[in-house]
Amino acid sequence: MKILRAFKTELDLNHAQKTACARHAGAARFAFNWGLGSQAAGVLDGQKTPTSIDLHRELNRLKKTELAWMYEVSKCAPQEALRI
Repeated sequence: MKILRAFKTELDLNHAQKTACARHAGAARFAFNWGLGSQAAGVLDGQKTPTSIDLHRELNRLKKTELAWMYEVSKCAPQEALRI
């Protein structure tokens, strides 16, 4: 008989850490939804579906102009969210 063991851990974050986690989660959620919308628009228009690298490059271009708030979080949060 094989026994599986699991451990549950809970993070005890202070207010600044909770805020940072929420910002990272928000940036990842925005990037995922934006990437999904871009892929759907490409499919509907009959164009080639953009890869995650294409989406990441386009998001980096947008960061410089209208998404400057994304510089407040780590680059990994939106980058990993775009790996659809």
